[in-house]
Amino acid sequence: MSWRSPAAPIDAALRRVVVAFRLVAIVWMGALVGATLATDPGADHVLVGGTYALALAWTGITMAHALHPRWFSHPLWVALDGLVALWVSVSPFVAGARDLFFGGYPLSWLLLVACTAGLWAALGGATALAAGQIIGSLGEAGRTATQAASDVGVFVTAALVFGWAAAALRRHDLARAEAVAELEVEQAARQRAHDRAEIAAHLHDSVLQTLALIQRHAEDPRRSAALARRQERELREYLDQISSPHAHSLRAALRRTAGEVEDLFLVRVEAVVVGDCETDERLEALVQAAHEALVNAAKHSGVDAVSLFAEVGPAAVTVTVRDRGRGFNPGQPGPGRGLTESITGRLAHYGGTAVIRSAPGEGTEVNMHLGRDDG
Repeated sequence: MSWRSPAAPIDAALRRVVVAFRLVAIVWMGALVGATLATDPGADHVLVGGTYALALAWTGITMAHALHPRWFSHPLWVALDGLVALWVSVSPFVAGARDLFFGGYPLSWLLLVACTAGLWAALGGATALAAGQIIGSLGEAGRTATQAASDVGVFVTAALVFGWAAAALRRHDLARAEAVAELEVEQAARQRAHDRAEIAAHLHDSVLQTLALIQRHAEDPRRSAALARRQERELREYLDQISSPHAHSLRAALRRTAGEVEDLFLVRVEAVVVGDCETDERLEALVQAAHEALVNAAKHSGVDAVSLFAEVGPAAVTVTVRDRGRGFNPGQPGPGRGLTESITGRLAHYGGTAVIRSAPGEGTEVNMHLGRDDG
């Protein structure tokens, strides 16, 4: 296996296993070092203590590197960790200790190599540690060949077990990821099939009926246009319902209120809504305010087309209703005064604002702004 930077989730789990094993190894080594210092007066205590201090400090560095996946699996870092492990494994011979005091520290390095580079790299590391044991045993009078072979066997066995386990976990994780991907693809295909079936049913039940009504009223262009516009709204609302992640869509609510005004006053409302969010009590007040502005334009502007533009931002929603009709003087009594009080009062209750711009013969524009929370 080639060197690679860790990728969640299995590599993150393996990093935690390596760090946990290193902590167990340093505790294990500490117990053996303490026993050597207490019972072996012939050992170089300064060297023994210094070796343990080095291993303890390097363990802290290992834990810090575990937070940076690229460094943790970098070849240079693994090589430096191996040099520390090799020194720890041969230090008992250099210190002249009767017993080995490195504990499981070299094994923790083999686990790191197995998790980051695979089985063959771990076997290579085990060979280096075994060579150190053999060379160190040559100058140790009280150490038998059987004991040296036993240590070598432990390193090789650990490399085999760690390498096989890491490879097996990676294969399992890859199979799991592929299964999840296949399941997502299958679910997406089922959803697309379901959506197609719903759209086909809707087209059959609604659109075809509307086309039949338009044919019956072909002599009445206004009536035919109204039927076509209603069917367009229904289709848009239906598509919005399918595509929107919100159960109560603000975009759908604004388009629905525009459709109600169209049907009631037989005017064309061009509704453009950018963005979407979940509708709550506060945003419902904005929808009602937009409805009031649309009704006023349909009743008093004298034109057959009104525009509605809404923009849903992360912090606020802005709605603009505009017509190019008669207009009015907002400062004088009349329909405009009631519009002003109806819209501004409704939005002010929730901390929103409304600005009405109009002049006789220049149309009317109502700009409404409401935050998405009560902050």
